[in-house]
Amino acid sequence: MNPIVDEVKREYGGKVTFEFVNMDDRAGKDRAVALGVIGYPNILVLDSSGKRFSVLQGVVARETIVRTLDDLLAKEAG
Repeated sequence: MNPIVDEVKREYGGKVTFEFVNMDDRAGKDRAVALGVIGYPNILVLDSSGKRFSVLQGVVARETIVRTLDDLLAKEAG
């Protein structure tokens, strides 16, 4: 996985769930299709009900990932 994503995962691990999908195997491709992922790198952010909250495509800065997760957590806290 990407070192930036690894760092964010350590920071937010108790607050959000991270799932890595390997698109090189059949199960990973099936999961990606089910989530609507058509290419990579791609970070799909889902809310607690499994609905799409945000999609971050390509190489993404740490600050963008953190801001997106903070926005999600604020929305979930309502």
